[in-house]
Amino acid sequence: MRYKISFKKPKVIVSVEDSFTLLDFMALFACLLLGVFFAVFLWIFAAALLVKLFTRHEYVFNSDTYMLNQYLRIFSYLRIRRREIPFDDIDRFLFSNFDSGKALVERGFVDKEWFTLEIILKDKHHIRMVKLDAEDIEQVHELYTELKKLMSDWFHFEVEYEELMEE
Repeated sequence: MRYKISFKKPKVIVSVEDSFTLLDFMALFACLLLGVFFAVFLWIFAAALLVKLFTRHEYVFNSDTYMLNQYLRIFSYLRIRRREIPFDDIDRFLFSNFDSGKALVERGFVDKEWFTLEIILKDKHHIRMVKLDAEDIEQVHELYTELKKLMSDWFHFEVEYEELMEE
């Protein structure tokens, strides 16, 4: 995961890139194989590959208008606005491991711990900023602390963990 935070008064811009996982590769490879037989799947494969490899998510917190603008930036040139949310609709920022559970690896299903940083809205919708495994927890925690330091005047920040159930 790579992220960048820039603070240009009155805006805080958080830019986050997703990581490319084995599951992403398997889904894209399946679309490629189906694309050999069906041209539609080939176009889906090409679009999915471009979106996954060359995009980043930007979150612009504008303290003048009290709005959060979520953008999808493609190739660092094209920026598409996905949504605009007033600060009043944001309930809290949540750093948790709630997405942990069974994951498919070469040995079958194993318990895997995932850490997420999410924006929880008052209507109970979630905007996931980052989802990484336990190996990269330092990066997620660093992003969380920087956001908390910059924006704790406007938002409530929480950390919640749940224990993984061993069978």
